[in-house]
Amino acid sequence: MSEQYRGTIRQSFAWWDVGGADIPIGTFQDFDEKFKAWERRRGFKTDEEVNPDNPEPAKILRGNALRAKLALESKKRVLAAEAAKQAKKDAKKKLTAKAKPTRFSPDIVGKRYTSDANAKRRIKEFIFKNYLIIPPDYVFGVNKIDWGIYEITGCRKQTKN
Repeated sequence: MSEQYRGTIRQSFAWWDVGGADIPIGTFQDFDEKFKAWERRRGFKTDEEVNPDNPEPAKILRGNALRAKLALESKKRVLAAEAAKQAKKDAKKKLTAKAKPTRFSPDIVGKRYTSDANAKRRIKEFIFKNYLIIPPDYVFGVNKIDWGIYEITGCRKQTKN
């Protein structure tokens, strides 16, 4: 571009010329310390929650989050106990590893969702919650029926006999 179109005055702004914020060093740390002291004074945090080794401890679960966590732990304990009881029964009957429970039909098989991602997410959640009762040879899948209709399928893997 030729020089005739260039302006005579170069405009500058403060945020172009300065490399960083014009704040003294240590201000942010000072603010954080004072804010934490304010939280303790107001009762938002207790001294037990403030750990010098870990300045931001994990939040204590309350309400629905706590209930959901406890319910999941309880379900895992119950499923583990059921699996142990079934293993004892199988050992008593001297069943081989080839014996498989034939009656397994999860409630999510046959349900329909509006996207492939939603169906896969539901499968992943089901496997995470019920991993102890799902047979090792059971396979889940997603079948596209129509635009915006995806159905969850499930079956046992075919074995060569």
